[in-house]
Amino acid sequence: MSVNQARLTCLGLLVALCVPPPAHAENGVRERVRQLVTDTHFNGVVLVGKGTRTEYVEAFGVTDADAKKPLQRNSRFFVGSVSKWLTSIVVLRLVDEGKLALDEPILTYLPDYRADTGKQLTLRHLISHGSGLPNGLMDAAKKEPSIERETRPMAEAVARYASGDLVFTPGTRFDYNITNWILVQAILERVSGQPYAQLAQRLVFKPLRMADSGIAAGEAGNVPNLALGYRTLEPKVERRVYTLPNYLVTGGGFYSTAEDMLRLNHGVLSGKLLSPASRKALLTVERPESNYALGGRVRTFKAAKTVATNDGTSGAYRTVAWRVLNDGRTVIFLSSVRPDDEKLFAFTESILGLQGGKNGP
Repeated sequence: MSVNQARLTCLGLLVALCVPPPAHAENGVRERVRQLVTDTHFNGVVLVGKGTRTEYVEAFGVTDADAKKPLQRNSRFFVGSVSKWLTSIVVLRLVDEGKLALDEPILTYLPDYRADTGKQLTLRHLISHGSGLPNGLMDAAKKEPSIERETRPMAEAVARYASGDLVFTPGTRFDYNITNWILVQAILERVSGQPYAQLAQRLVFKPLRMADSGIAAGEAGNVPNLALGYRTLEPKVERRVYTLPNYLVTGGGFYSTAEDMLRLNHGVLSGKLLSPASRKALLTVERPESNYALGGRVRTFKAAKTVATNDGTSGAYRTVAWRVLNDGRTVIFLSSVRPDDEKLFAFTESILGLQGGKNGP
């Protein structure tokens, strides 16, 4: 290489390193987000990014209203049903390790489970909400709401809540059923020999460097730096404490930060955490009537934009984590006071350029 060529190479590197993204682009997003926050009284963290890069992140409101402690960009939030997407990723990691198979009867992994049902059910049925199981946990909770705070051995929870007679043939219908995740947690812990929290740490959080994420049974887990949940902040402050049974953390026990959620989305959807076959399985829609794949939804919008649309609710917490598969554009909302969903989703579609509407249901 000549001296001139070397100088040009160095100059090119210097320009690439020193020139920031256009300020007007970030400012435009900031102005739009702040207007949304004003319109909806949003209390939480907003992130807009692409690939691994955070282009904009800002916190609004309080993490502890009584202490008047402001939210920070690294505040932690429970992410509701995005927990199910994480659990499906853990399942697929064990599939990649050869310890599980999506279409093997679950009786293979839970030999003490009732044989007639266990021979028909598979992990794919469970994590796509097509199992046909009755929603035993929800039925019990309607009679006794304190169930949400109970602690019970896993085998007892399976027998009590997740062993009812099938109400339809597995794989023939979509039925969003929280009871499925009791069985999934039982299988994961039996096969791995680890509590689910340790398994998620080993298979997902550690390799993706998600240092601010974890698994807990709601606020009873004493999560550090957690944004407290509120029913309302004005005109009066009213707390809404989130609790969860220990045997259901696969369905709602995942807490995280906005930037860790970006790491998760990139590492799973664009990275190498999963094998190509498992990534394809995660994104293949199993129930078209609800755009439901494995643990989350995948929608195709006009202009052929396919989007992993993971949303979650747990108590006062609300999560939106959407990523366009075509270009890696990502929008994440983490809130500790339930926001106006319609405005939140309209804003997300606008930022991601999806205003043309979606194809299909």
